[in-house]
Amino acid sequence: MLIKRAFGIIEIVVALGLFAVVGVTGITMVLHSFTANRLGNEQTLASNTTSSGLEIVRNIKTQNWSNLVAGTYGLKNTAGIWSLSTLPETWDKYTRTVTIEDSQRDGLGNIVDSGGSADPNTKKVTVSTGWNVGAARNNSVILSEYFTNFGKTISSTGDAIIAWGDTTTTPKWNTYSNTTDLFGTKSNLVVGESARNMIVKTSPTKTEALAAYTSATGLLHVQCYNGTTWTEDFTTTVGGTGTTRRFDIGFEKTTGDAMIVYSTNTTTTNELAYRTKAGSSGCGAANWTAATNLNPVRTSGIVHWVRLESDPRSGQNILGLAWADAQSDLSAMMWNGTSWVNEPTAVSENSLDIVVVGQDEETFDLTFESITGNLMLVWGRTVSNNTNGVRYRQCTGGNATCTWSTVTTPPTFLDDATNLDISSNLSSNEIIFASVGTNQSDLQVGYWNGSSWTNTANLDTSCTTPFAGSQKVATGWLKSGATTRSIIVYDDQGSGRINWYVGNAGSFTAQTDFLQNPVFSTNQGYYKIIMDPKNSDRFMFVVVDASNDLFAKRLVMNATPTFTWTNSDSAAALELNLSQNIAGPFSLDYWRN
Repeated sequence: MLIKRAFGIIEIVVALGLFAVVGVTGITMVLHSFTANRLGNEQTLASNTTSSGLEIVRNIKTQNWSNLVAGTYGLKNTAGIWSLSTLPETWDKYTRTVTIEDSQRDGLGNIVDSGGSADPNTKKVTVSTGWNVGAARNNSVILSEYFTNFGKTISSTGDAIIAWGDTTTTPKWNTYSNTTDLFGTKSNLVVGESARNMIVKTSPTKTEALAAYTSATGLLHVQCYNGTTWTEDFTTTVGGTGTTRRFDIGFEKTTGDAMIVYSTNTTTTNELAYRTKAGSSGCGAANWTAATNLNPVRTSGIVHWVRLESDPRSGQNILGLAWADAQSDLSAMMWNGTSWVNEPTAVSENSLDIVVVGQDEETFDLTFESITGNLMLVWGRTVSNNTNGVRYRQCTGGNATCTWSTVTTPPTFLDDATNLDISSNLSSNEIIFASVGTNQSDLQVGYWNGSSWTNTANLDTSCTTPFAGSQKVATGWLKSGATTRSIIVYDDQGSGRINWYVGNAGSFTAQTDFLQNPVFSTNQGYYKIIMDPKNSDRFMFVVVDASNDLFAKRLVMNATPTFTWTNSDSAAALELNLSQNIAGPFSLDYWRN
């Protein structure tokens, strides 16, 4: 009996112990479940509060990008409108905080924590919601996101950028809005020197522009715009005094790689050099390759003029290059995406037309046929009887190893061609040509139908005579619906108006002079037509007159066709103090990306 009673007591003790363990465990599980459930609810509330905070900041950004200033804030709602508050936002045991930070990008455009360039159009926004779980325990939910100023329009269809040199040591630039048909307020490029020649080209793959100019001391400055700021990437000596343009810029169509070719101011060997920048790289000196010498075989004098042209066809990275030296020799090459190749087996010309001395005038031009990619090179040759001083040759095949034709004289021209210009129809293989010579001062035009030239001489026999470095004729194309026309603008003697012809294939019709406002000073210095790559029915005509004043006028054509000139410069000079009126003292390009 004692033994049985003892076992009963032991069983009771064990049972009580088990009950205690099970009870405590159960109570602990219940308490843990309650705590976890409460913490989960708090976590969910904090997560929702944090993500909604990001959306509120996004709304504030949409109201005005300038609202996002670096700092720490709360959020407040006044009459249904959210804004940033200098005081943190608190309720119950929660606090929501917004932190805005400025951002930086490296040369490739990647966002970096430090060591990059400031990007005022990108902000890092962090929203955190914190709360006390217990007396000695805090918790928080944190979310971060980069906001961009997507409302900032840099490259809207038909917008453009223009740059020029004035009499100061800081070149100027301006933007053009296609929507308003107006230019903005001029601004400064990077401080450097008074710019004598200017070239601006825009990237076909991103919002980037290059501006290059030379000074009166022959120093080439290359500056880069990333859509926000300008930087000066490098300088190099090209020689001259700015009366000739010894450099040019080109972009490969597909890769967006940039190319600058320039004179080395030397004779006999390595008269040219070039540098490139990958389309994937941003602005900055470190992103340019070192200079590579280019040794022409057919020319040996100091190079005075350089012309680059990009193949306009999709999927191509071909560039065409032509140059003229102090001995009035002309030659050309092709860029295959890797190297310069295919200089013709003989010099294209050894007696380029001049005004006084060689080579004081550009007197040549080149362009690609838009469909085939065949390159057309045209120039003016010195001729003793002033009859048909025009020559041309093609490189056919649509690739860098294209075949150069023999030098050919186009038919029926009667005059010399000191100033000349050619341009391609953007939707066909047609090319338009126009020239004015120093001896006859006559306007003559030519039409290339894709296989041959037909020419019209003496359209105007009283043009203003070209002078060294001048460009008194410009060509372009307009297309609206099924209607296509070529346009020739030229400097008529004693006229301060826009004098122009319209071409329909090989037939040309004089138009009533456009009496723009203000009237140009007579004997204008430099003409340029820049066609809008996005809107084929319009182009910009830019001119610097005898008073060194800069003007820009737009021409639009409808399908009728009816032509409308407008004063895009607001009927006032964009600049009154250009550094000179010769050798391209300004340059405009439309955004192409």
